[in-house]
Amino acid sequence: MNKLYLLVCCFCYAFHNVVGSNRIPKIGIVGGGIGGTSCAYFLKELFEGKCNITLFERDIVGGRLQVHNMGGQYYETGGSVIHPQNKHMLNFLKILGLRMKKPQGGKFGIYDGDKFVFQESDWYFITIADFFWRYGLSVFELRKDVKSMLEDFSNIYKLQEQNYAFTTVNGLLEYMSPTFKNMTQETLLSYLQKKGYSKRLLDEFVQSVMMVNYGQTNNISAFAGFVSLAGADPNLWSVEGGNKLIPIELLAKSKSKFIHGDVLEIELKSDGSYDLKYVDESSKTTLTEHYDIIILAAPLIKGKENIKFIKFQKDFQQYEKTYHQTVTTLVKGKLNPVAFKSPFVPEEILTFKTDLLFNSVGKVSPVSDDDLEETGDVYKIFSRELLSDKDIENLFENYDVYRDIDWLAYPQYNPPEKLAPFFLYPGLYYINAIEMAASAMEMSSIGSKNVALLAFNLWNNFVDKVDYHKRSYKDEL
Repeated sequence: MNKLYLLVCCFCYAFHNVVGSNRIPKIGIVGGGIGGTSCAYFLKELFEGKCNITLFERDIVGGRLQVHNMGGQYYETGGSVIHPQNKHMLNFLKILGLRMKKPQGGKFGIYDGDKFVFQESDWYFITIADFFWRYGLSVFELRKDVKSMLEDFSNIYKLQEQNYAFTTVNGLLEYMSPTFKNMTQETLLSYLQKKGYSKRLLDEFVQSVMMVNYGQTNNISAFAGFVSLAGADPNLWSVEGGNKLIPIELLAKSKSKFIHGDVLEIELKSDGSYDLKYVDESSKTTLTEHYDIIILAAPLIKGKENIKFIKFQKDFQQYEKTYHQTVTTLVKGKLNPVAFKSPFVPEEILTFKTDLLFNSVGKVSPVSDDDLEETGDVYKIFSRELLSDKDIENLFENYDVYRDIDWLAYPQYNPPEKLAPFFLYPGLYYINAIEMAASAMEMSSIGSKNVALLAFNLWNNFVDKVDYHKRSYKDEL
């Protein structure tokens, strides 16, 4: 996006803001997940409190970060683990006074539908020997590649500390590393094959990681695949009491007005401001609010009834994306060895097969260490479809209770990806554009910080703080 276009955008702001940056902006945020709530917090910090923010959420604050009750204890059903190098999430933990919780370790196995092709041993050195015997020493190289990717990924933090922002996801990715944008254009399988990794490593181990994290195969984009591989780190963590505490506390800290409402329409006014029409869920009345800036923090999902955009000279339907259905099933019971044709069943079961009942099965612990009273084992199952009572009876010798949660959890990755921009229109921004590259709590936080910076810089005519990159992407404008 060139500087001339940004200057035109700034002029649009000035047209309905005759006193310039001295005027307090009225900002509407649509979506109460980690993206929307963190953006509200970042905006409040950037404007030093001199802004009026309203956040709309039609369901409950937290978005895809939720917990569910099983027998009086609560378990994560959405985004569950966070990488130790996720700086925004670590910072949220600190500023909100929350505590880190390390997951309880358990043995894992990789299952092909007939047998466990690999299974952890009680003896560490036997496990290592068996793993390298099956998958080769190139596992070390894969670990180095993931580490290198994470080092490049961290480049964005310093730039955001200096208040620079990008109008496009491609610009942000290419600032992190010249290879990242290209990694959204080919499959993980193709990318790793070119590096010479063995077929067995890719078909079994790598694909099983994709299945548990994204419910998809090695045909997802290479960039999303590497974000998923980073999620196999042994030092992952979560928030004591549940990850949803972060968006809940961020919203409170931002001092934003909260409306439990379903946004229906956004209308562009002649002066460049916006009318936002919504249904108030408490009164079931349809109301309209006026805003200078609107930030979309909920995905535009293909096939769903999305927000209507009125009087725009641009079609935003092109940015709608198919989302992947994932069913989370919690079961309190005991796994049935007969179902897995093995006398010993590990606590974490991964698979690389797409025709099984499940993508993964894993024993989970409550979100709070205070809830570790022995009440029976609880397992979390990820699957593509709802499991029947008969399916549960086959997988478990006995069980007390189970419940399922059907999510549109993350985009369906199908490279080459066309990435939506953060900047949709002067004063209209889209945080979830970054999710088209990869979906994770930290990705949403990076996207929300970028959008907050973008809105702040353009409101104050700080054009030199926007698009800190030599490239422009005409396909996104």
